[in-house]
Parts: sequence; structure tokens; C-alpha cells
Amino acid sequence: MTEAFDIAVIGGGPGGYTAAIRASQNGAKVCVIEQGRLGGVCLNWGCIPTKTLIEHIKAVKKAQEILALDPAPVISLETLIAKKNAVVANLVKGLEILFRHHQIKLIQGQARLISPQTIVVDCGPGLDKQKIEARNIIIATGSRPRELPEIPIDGQKSITSDQVFSLKQAPGRVLIVGAGAIGCEFALIFSGMGAQVSMVEMAERILPEVDEEISRLLSQTIPRQGVQIYTGNKVKGLERKGTAYHVRLQGGEEVEADCIITAVGRQANTAGIGLTAAGIMVERGYIKTNEHQETAAKGVFAVGDCVAGPMLAHKAAYDGTLVADNITRKLNRQVDYKNIPQCIFTSPEIGMVGLREKDIPGTTAYKTGKFPFAASGKAQAMGEIRGFVKILSAAADGRILGGHIVGPQAAELIAQIALAMTNGLSTEQFANTVYAHPTLGEAVKEAMEDTQGQAISIIKRGEK
Repeated sequence: MTEAFDIAVIGGGPGGYTAAIRASQNGAKVCVIEQGRLGGVCLNWGCIPTKTLIEHIKAVKKAQEILALDPAPVISLETLIAKKNAVVANLVKGLEILFRHHQIKLIQGQARLISPQTIVVDCGPGLDKQKIEARNIIIATGSRPRELPEIPIDGQKSITSDQVFSLKQAPGRVLIVGAGAIGCEFALIFSGMGAQVSMVEMAERILPEVDEEISRLLSQTIPRQGVQIYTGNKVKGLERKGTAYHVRLQGGEEVEADCIITAVGRQANTAGIGLTAAGIMVERGYIKTNEHQETAAKGVFAVGDCVAGPMLAHKAAYDGTLVADNITRKLNRQVDYKNIPQCIFTSPEIGMVGLREKDIPGTTAYKTGKFPFAASGKAQAMGEIRGFVKILSAAADGRILGGHIVGPQAAELIAQIALAMTNGLSTEQFANTVYAHPTLGEAVKEAMEDTQGQAISIIKRGEK
């Protein structure tokens, strides 16, 4: 059977479903081909599941702190997984309703391109293959966890970050390989449930992708939450002893673990989808695209984790809407990732956008503004005073070059800075905005003022 569509989308994650909905809103006849559940990794195994666990653990810890509970409440993995499942099921159902509302056809199966306008879908054993013809195709196949040859994955005791939610009970001792965003979030999830957690990181510091000051702060706060950190290190060898692992590190340390979680980044899903047959090129593991996300095959586009750029759900959604609008509205928008915010849901949270200090060209004179949450009335009221807001601005005109936040609700606050940067606001223009009091947003405003030496609630460094 052959069906024809204006746009066929391969993959139902944030890049795929966003592209499909926007294209349908613009009047296109659209189908989405997905071999698993709608929502992709983000909804089913990544962003939403982890944040559900983090928020519930945070709530229990806050109650324990305020009420001085003794003994501390026991947090059950089974209970948390049940809550996570309910949240995920509700959001997947919401996507299904959106698809029906926008008359997007969902085809369950494995897609393979046989030409730039033709897809064959393997719908499973005993079912006929389906042929799809489309004027335009959007590839949104996402990514999967990277694996390490020295750490075989068995899906039970040695797992990837995507497999964490298949655990039946919380392990007593956990070794996490990789101390980036994924590794640090899982470290705090398991330590919050009472596990003995160790992290090993090849770089010289945890969270090597973030501002160095923020990395140093988290290097102090994470161990206080029950996590042992081994930086500048890696797994040299491991041996299974009964139900546990005996792990030898390159630095000479030895760690016992009931479960090993590999969290060393992700790689694009590009194999087995017929890229060669369609004349599509892959470069450094990613589908090669131009500034409009179009591949070498005219009319075929790629979005999200399978193309170069930050591997973030909101970046994928940005790609998806841009491509869908370009196709259906005949626009000519180009991708621009310089103001894409990134967030890490550690304790305290991290939000960042734009340049880090080390990224600023040596020829660019810049100023730094910084405001500690300890000087924020709202943060004091919340009892969450760790961290700061840091703003980098061009000395010549006050243009915002980057924003870095570590502290309460950093993931929410960073959007303000991203909005200002996208619209070309200077620190002075930002600071002229009136903020309600008491709010955490005032800390961002004062950091902007601090680039000009005019923050109200702190004494400028060097002043008497």
C-alpha cells in the first residue's frame, strides 16, 4: 500500500512531533513514522522522567529539612517510578490527542529511505510493509547513549542512562561513568534515595562544559550530598563478583558497585535508515545539513540530535519548527544556535546561554557582572542561597555575550537572558526593566547592573 503526503517525518521525538504539528498548523498533510512511543527519549527516558524523580526527591528533602524529620523518610524507587510512569503516560496521551486534532497520521514501524521522496516502513512481523511518498521528508531519528568498550552493557547491572528506569529496585552502591549533565543528575537522584554513589570523570573537573566557577561550586556541593568524585580518571578494568562489580580506576582507586551506569554522552541514530540510498551524507557521525537543515538530497531535511549542534530537546523543537515553517510558508530562515539555553538539574540548578569567559575572543573587551543569591531576599526566604548569577557583556556597548546561573530555579531564570540576547538588549536596557519584589529574577537584574558597577544590594568588589 502506498500513501502520499506533503511531509513525512521520521521520528516522533521533540524535533519530529514539533515539526509535524507546525507543518499541519500551516496546512500540510503530514505523517509521522515512529517505531516506539511518541515523545522520543526526552519524554520516555530522559528529560521528563529524570526531572520527575528530581523534583519529588527535592520535595522530600525540603520537607525533611523544614520539619527536622528523624529518621529521614525513605524514598522508594518503586514509588518514584510509578509517579514517573503516570506523568509520562499523561504527556504521551496529550501528544496523541494533538496528533488527532491536527489530523497527523501516526505510522508505527521502522522507516527506511529508498529515494529522496520515498520511504518504506517495516510495520513488524506478519504485517505488510508500507510505502510512503512525500514531497518533503524530515529526518528526526534522535540519538542513543554512547557505550565504552571497557564497560560491557548487560541491561541489568551495567546499564546506559536510557536503561535506568528499567531497574526494579534502587541499588545500594552505584558507579556512574561520566560526570557531565546526565551523570551528575543521576548521581543526585540515587544519592537522594540513599545509595552510595561514586562518579568517575576523564576530564579534570566535573561538568567540564559549564562555566569554571560553576563547576568549582558543584565540585564542592555534590560531595556534600553523598557522592564520591574521581576526576582526571577512567575505568581501567572491572570484574564481576557475585552480584556486584569490582572496578579498578586508572588512578589506582578501587570501587565496589552493585550497578554501573554509563553516562558519557550520546551519538546520533543514523544507521539503517537508508541515507546512502537517498544520497544523504554523514559527517563525524551526524547527518550533514546546510544552514536551513536541508541535506544533500533536495527536499530532505534533518533536525534534532541526528544533526550537529547541542543535543537538547528544545534545540530539536527549534529545528523542527524552523524547517516546517521554511517548507510550508516558503521562508528562508537559517539555524542559529548561539542563544540556545542549556540547563542542568543538579542541586543547585544550572542555566547557561551564550559564551563562557574562555570562549570570548581575546580581541573583545568585556565586563563581568555577578550577583550572589545570598543577597536575594527571595532566595533567603526559600532557604536556597547557594550560587550566583554571572553576566558577561561587551565593554563597548553593553551587549550581552553570555549568562551563567547556578542557584534556585536557574533553569527558569536563564530564559530571561536568552530572550534579551535574542532581541539584542544591552545590560542597561535589561536593568531598566522593573522587577517585582521579592523575586529571584531580581538577581538577574542586579547582575546586569553589576556589569556597570551599579548593583544596589551588594558592595562592588574593590569598594570600601
